[in-house]
Amino acid sequence: MAKTKSDNENEIGKLVEFLRSRREILLIRWRNVCEEDPALSSKSSFTREEFNDQMPILLNVLHQRLNNEPVLSDPVEIANEHGLHRWQSGYPLSDLVIEMEHLFSVLLEEIQLFNQTVTSLHPDAFSKVYREVFRIYSESTRGSVTYYQELRQATAAEQAASLQNALDQLLELGKQRSEHLRHSSHDLRSSFSILMMASQLLEMPGTENERDQLMNMLNKNLSSIRDMLMQLTDFARIEAGQEMLDIKKFDVASLIRKTVESARPLAENRKLFLQAEGSEIFEISSDPVKVQRILQNLLHNALKYTEKGGIYVTWTQENESRWIMSVQDTGPGFSANSRTALLAEHLKPVIINSANHQESQMIQPPPNSNPAEKAQESNMKESEGLGLYIVKKICELMKATMDIESAPGKGTLVRIKFLSKQEPTTVI
Repeated sequence: MAKTKSDNENEIGKLVEFLRSRREILLIRWRNVCEEDPALSSKSSFTREEFNDQMPILLNVLHQRLNNEPVLSDPVEIANEHGLHRWQSGYPLSDLVIEMEHLFSVLLEEIQLFNQTVTSLHPDAFSKVYREVFRIYSESTRGSVTYYQELRQATAAEQAASLQNALDQLLELGKQRSEHLRHSSHDLRSSFSILMMASQLLEMPGTENERDQLMNMLNKNLSSIRDMLMQLTDFARIEAGQEMLDIKKFDVASLIRKTVESARPLAENRKLFLQAEGSEIFEISSDPVKVQRILQNLLHNALKYTEKGGIYVTWTQENESRWIMSVQDTGPGFSANSRTALLAEHLKPVIINSANHQESQMIQPPPNSNPAEKAQESNMKESEGLGLYIVKKICELMKATMDIESAPGKGTLVRIKFLSKQEPTTVI
């Protein structure tokens, strides 16, 4: 006698109970098959829950359909979430597809096992089971692959915009470096011209007061020439790739205090306070000359453009492997879209964002490129870009990071994080 529809539903119901009871075995077998497949390149160290991800929910949808029950979840949306999870884990698209194939292959083996060992399904029941398996396989594959492809397209567009932005900033940075060198050369020529004029005036008869003024002029310009020559020499050595580390164990607190004291006469001459605060003794293994050059460049920039207030120099140990030196001034600072701000942003260390990809993530707009606004911003006094460039390149050599905070009228803070136990590094 032919089986009725009710009989077929009973057989399918038994199959569903069988599959539920063997859920854990099915998922374990699925993972084992994936790990043994040489075609899969993503051998992830997922936990059980991470590897299974949304698959148990998809199996629940299959059971609900086989039992003619209300479906509580959309399998396409579930597959979207699974595709997102595998995307975030660095899976290539081929691995995602192969994993899905293995899951449903194991599922069909379980159905065949039921058919052979428990109850032989009627052809009508067997046909329905396979239709539902094929249906959910199609939905899950379509959902995960489609969403995966959308993520890849969005990321490609995002990367293209980021690369274009980086290229624009690099071109602007090249222009600014040339401009800084041009200004430095001009300032150097001007200072030498003033020195020559002052030396000629010394030969002329005059009062003692006039001679004092000429000596002050000479001293001031000699100091300016010394600073510019030091920066240009540093720049030339960096560009030539001749910088190397000379690692020594030394008291960096003493080094910082001596460097600050050497700059104190200039600060007093400009009626600025100069404070240094940190540990009394702080021994590290690093290159003392490079640390001193970084501090000298930062102090030079701060003292040159700070008109009132002063400069704070601080140092402290961050953890067992890092220590921090900060130079903060009360100068004019610089605006967010100004030329030096662009340089400072480019010189910041690259930060790798390990956060999960969010669907709502927006591509950041490129920096302001309005010529009229740039012309207005260029009238503001800014920290010297060449000094920042030199500091950053030395930081790269020392595997240190530089963080810059500045705003118009609020001064500038430069924070350097150094290694406490520096290792020798190749030339830059």
